[in-house]
Amino acid sequence: MSAGGAAEPPSGATDWERRVVGRSLDDARRRSIDRGARLIRAAATVLERTNGESLTVQDVADEAGQSLRTLYQYFSSKDDLLLAVFEEAMRTYATLIRGAIAELTDPVERLSGAVIAAARMPALHRRSGVDRGLSHLRLQLTQAEPELVARSQEPVTAVYRELVAAALASADPPVVDVEVGTYLLSALRQSVILSLTWGNEYGTDLPDAIDLSCFSLAGLGLARPRRWHEAVDARLELSGADGRSILRRLAKAGPVRG
Repeated sequence: MSAGGAAEPPSGATDWERRVVGRSLDDARRRSIDRGARLIRAAATVLERTNGESLTVQDVADEAGQSLRTLYQYFSSKDDLLLAVFEEAMRTYATLIRGAIAELTDPVERLSGAVIAAARMPALHRRSGVDRGLSHLRLQLTQAEPELVARSQEPVTAVYRELVAAALASADPPVVDVEVGTYLLSALRQSVILSLTWGNEYGTDLPDAIDLSCFSLAGLGLARPRRWHEAVDARLELSGADGRSILRRLAKAGPVRG
């Protein structure tokens, strides 16, 4: 039997038997993905409602209109479900960043735009910054299984790795390699976003989006005047002015496909 409950075709099966079994397996996979997606949407709804501070599997099952037994058929534990929510949220976040810089063509402008867009997102989300619930979720998961969080963040890391690589190709010579540059930029960006979301733990003035872009690019050997960064900022396509947080987007639209 397959994971979806459909039998594999017997040895020596005819072509029509293989086609029938193949369609059955495809249907079972689609049903499993659809049901898993509904549970992820329900979990995102609960996390959004509570700012990430309270979630039980019973809450999610109730929100989805499913039994706990059904939920555990798709997710082995609460952490497994939360990791799925985080993974889908990161895919949504990566989509928003790519959308923000879609009209930019110069590699250095695209990198600057992606940094600025990330720093602008907290102001676009009315109630809780850039997903206070999502930030809370990330901290919980990082404490438990940081390597799984790293894999879940790969859609976002891949965006910045691609942008850093393209931008550094114009530096002569590059001051850091692509992986180091991606780490430094990602760590700085995440630190600023956490301060904007949870509060400033250092007691100094927080950098704004332009400060962050200026500092990030200069650190990569790609310094540009402040007015250059401001011009990039003015050209961004920041979808999100409706005030919907990433979790709310996920709860409404569901997991990203493609």
